[in-house]
Formats: sequence, structure tokens, C-alpha cells
Amino acid sequence: MAVPSTDLHLIRAARRVFTGPSTLLDDPKQRARSARYLVDLAHPYGLELPDGPGQEALGRSHAEMAEALIGVLVPPHEPVDLLVLAFARHDVLPGRATATYLSHLCPGTPLSFAVCDQGPAAVVSGLRLAHAYASPDGGTTALLIGVDQAVLPYRTPTPAPARQQAVAMLYRTAPVAGTEPGPDPAGDVVPAPARMTVLRQHPDVAAGDVAALAGSELAALSAGRPDTRVVLGVDLAAAWPAHPTGGVTVAPPGQPVTGPWWTLLDVLTAGPARSGPVLTADYDPDLRYLCLTGWETTPVDTRPR
Repeated sequence: MAVPSTDLHLIRAARRVFTGPSTLLDDPKQRARSARYLVDLAHPYGLELPDGPGQEALGRSHAEMAEALIGVLVPPHEPVDLLVLAFARHDVLPGRATATYLSHLCPGTPLSFAVCDQGPAAVVSGLRLAHAYASPDGGTTALLIGVDQAVLPYRTPTPAPARQQAVAMLYRTAPVAGTEPGPDPAGDVVPAPARMTVLRQHPDVAAGDVAALAGSELAALSAGRPDTRVVLGVDLAAAWPAHPTGGVTVAPPGQPVTGPWWTLLDVLTAGPARSGPVLTADYDPDLRYLCLTGWETTPVDTRPR
């Protein structure tokens, strides 16, 4: 699926690594209720939750990670129209309707969606939702939050993310400089203004075909410009050993949902000029999605406010 053009402008973003357990799961009663809930969900699939030592290694809930970033990224006077939460692994508190809960916390009480069961493609699917929802008259604000949950109380077929982290990106459908948020002592907010120019998802791409397709797509999208910078997902880099290296940054391993977008923010803000197009490409070898996005950086508004 290709979106031929887009008016989504990245205004700013926030990101954070989270350590320690979920605040709600610090309560022994809540922890016991959550464990019973997970046992009921996991048992039909032959997944047994262990008892005893090890249960103290509890992850951060999606809501806690997202809530922290909403607080530093979205000022109270900037209402949001659409909120999308993207994730690959279920929450440590799966009984909560997290996207609805986050809508209640977010300025504007936006319409909210959760995107799951799409692996690394979840954030790109969220961008498709934002593009489809955008008003043709402009002025729509969308908040897209990707989370990686590193701790579950049972083994999973795929390796767990290396760490618990979240990336939140605030978009508008008009190229208007965003109002700066309040003070951010932790340095989580990243001013990374850019316009998304390309959004493509190719389904059912076999591993043997992905290198050729990714290579032809990136060549076409870069249009021969030598200043094009590329962010590759780690799975695509593995499936395409002969990928170009000049101007290419490979996202770190172990962060299937957030890794490419964390890296994209670094690339968008790298260098004093911050010029030239930026492309991202990622591949999920299990679900066989090849996803590509294109970005055009826009000047940072440094005028006093």
C-alpha cells in the first residue's frame, strides 16, 4: 500500500528509556490479580507462568510509558485530535483499555486507536491511520506513540526487547511551527521538524525478494540525490547483507517497535545543516511487511517566544 503524498508534518517528538517495575504492580494485591488474569489468558496456549523467584522482574505498563511522554510533549493548550498507540507485545496490565485511558489523559480527549499484532510495522500502520484521519482542510493534530515492553512473565517465541522504551511523535497537517512545550529537565523532547513525503507498506514480501525490492525502492525514492540519508531496521539489514553503507544508519538491535524511530530522530537532527531527504526502511521476516517512509527536514524556528 502506498500513500502518494502526505501532509503530515512532524512537529516534535519525545523519547525515554524506562527502568524499574510498573508502579501499579508494586502493589502486591494488584500484582496477584494481574498474575491470575495472565494465567487464564496464557493457559489455553500452553504457556505456564512460573511461581516463586523471578516474578519480581516486572515491566513497565504501556500506559505509564506513554503517559510520561504525553506530559512533556503536549502542552495543555494544544489539543490533539487523534492518538495512536503502537506496540508488538501485550501490556503487563492487559486488562486495561490503554488507548482509551491515554485519550482521557491527553489534551483534547482525542479519538484513540491501538495498533498491535503487526510487529515492527505497527508504527507505519499508525502513520497510515493518521494520514487517513487527517482533515483535507488541514489543522489536524495526531499523536503517535510506539512502545517496547521488555518484560513478560513467560517465554515468548521471539526474543524480548533489550530495554523498555517509548517514542512519541506529534504531527500536524499544516506546516505551522509548533508551540514549544514546557521545561523538560530530563531532555526527553526532541525538536525534529520534518514533513513526511513518502509512506509505503508492501505486504507478503518473501525474505528472498526483500533485498531487491528494498534496493529498488530506496533508489527510486532517493532520486539520485547523494545527500540522502537512510535508516534501516535491523531485520532488513540482516535480510539484505549487501545493503549500501554510505549515508546509512542501522537501527540498534532489540527494539523492534521503537528502534527505527528513535534512530530517525537522531538522523533528522544530526549535523548543523540538517539538510537532505531522509528515508526509513524496515522489514519483519515473520509477518513479511516491508515498510518505507520518506522525510524532508524543515527549518527549526529559533526565534524568541
